[in-house]
Amino acid sequence: MDKRLATRLIEAAAGIGAAVLVLVWLAGGFHHKAPPGEESLAVPALPDDAKVETAGLENVERVEWTSGTLASARRTAVSSRILARIQEVRVKAGDTVREGDVLVVLESADYKARVQAAGDALRAAEARLKLAEAELTRIRPLFEKGVVSRRRLDQAVSARDAAAADVRRLEQKLREAETLLSYTVIRSPVSGRVVDRLAEPGDMAVPAEPLLRIYDPTLLRVEVPVRETLAVRLGIGDRLNVEVPSLNARFVGTVQEIVPFAEPGARTLLFKVALPKDERLFAGMYAQVAIPAGTARTIHVPQGAVIRIGQLTYLTVLDDKGRPVRRMVTLGHARADGSIEILSGLKPGERYVVKKDGRA
Repeated sequence: MDKRLATRLIEAAAGIGAAVLVLVWLAGGFHHKAPPGEESLAVPALPDDAKVETAGLENVERVEWTSGTLASARRTAVSSRILARIQEVRVKAGDTVREGDVLVVLESADYKARVQAAGDALRAAEARLKLAEAELTRIRPLFEKGVVSRRRLDQAVSARDAAAADVRRLEQKLREAETLLSYTVIRSPVSGRVVDRLAEPGDMAVPAEPLLRIYDPTLLRVEVPVRETLAVRLGIGDRLNVEVPSLNARFVGTVQEIVPFAEPGARTLLFKVALPKDERLFAGMYAQVAIPAGTARTIHVPQGAVIRIGQLTYLTVLDDKGRPVRRMVTLGHARADGSIEILSGLKPGERYVVKKDGRA
């Protein structure tokens, strides 16, 4: 082999080897690696006001939180019964209304004209009936005396009956015209709060198309999907804890209705949980409902034992040699007594630190 070619091959191999060594060094191949698992960080000596607690398992009632939306048990869409142009809308979204309050006024000139025409026709029919009754009154004694024939009497009776029928027909027509005129003033069918205003003056009101939507704020409830395996354990009247995060408030709701149909894909049933009256609650708010999910043995520590650094949470734990180390933990739900569940990072029997003032 040519000496020059051999030299180039040796130089290339040396270069490749050097590059591999650099990559291994950058990847940490020449440094100690911590084995997979939780890594604890040493912390300074414990302060004098610290106390040590031992983690233990507790039997607790488990709950599964499911999310839902506040809605009113009474939601009403207000629409027109007739075709007419809107003259006035007297409410806006957010207004509180009472049953019978005027909400929308429609143009009524055409319907007033119908009432006037029906009234005039009725009065003319009543005049014809009066004349027919007078004619019958005159004919009857003449028939009894034999002056007029039976046929003439029957004609008078028929004319009176036809006039009376005409009066009844026109009375009905007048009532229909007056009813249509009354529909030009749309009143609230219920007491509640206007949540949507869907029409403005000048728009055409079409029968069955909503103009406004109203809900009753005193009948709010949370509508939530519940896993069917948990739903079968509950019944109407059961009381459940409900949280409204935007208000940072908790309520006790009552199962009011269970829709008897499971969603095929999600395997859930729809629960409707009634809430107590509270002026802070509005339809459409986000809420969470705690569904009982049996019992479990879990570890709880005081809230003050938890150290929070950004999005991370830690506990100060004593290792096998009694040295304090900081260990990352995963938190569950907090309890009303001020403790919080530890999902991972702490085992039964391990000791953790809490200062006497309740802080970690």
